[in-house]
Amino acid sequence: MTSRRRLKKEIDYVVSDLILDCFTYIHLYQKPNDAATLEIVQGTMVLRDELRHLANHPEKRSESESAKSHYDNIAATLLGGVEEGYGKLRKLINPE
Repeated sequence: MTSRRRLKKEIDYVVSDLILDCFTYIHLYQKPNDAATLEIVQGTMVLRDELRHLANHPEKRSESESAKSHYDNIAATLLGGVEEGYGKLRKLINPE
C-alpha cells in the first residue's frame, strides 16, 4: 500500500494526463466547443474530486473494509474511470 500522499499525487497525475490528451484532441482537430470531449473532462474532474475525498477521509469506509483494501479500491476505481475516459476519447478519434 502506498501512502495517502502518494495516492493523491497519482490521482492527480493520471487525471491530468487524460485531461491533457482531451485538450490535445480539441486543439489538433480544431473543435473548440466539442461537447463530447468537454463531457469527458468534466466527468474526469468529478472522478478526481470523489477519489481525493475518499483518500482524505478513510474513516468513512465501510465497517468490514480494511484500510489497505480501501486504498486499493480507490486505485482500482481510478484506473477503471480513466480507462473509460480513454475509451470515450478513442471513439471520438476513430468513430468506426
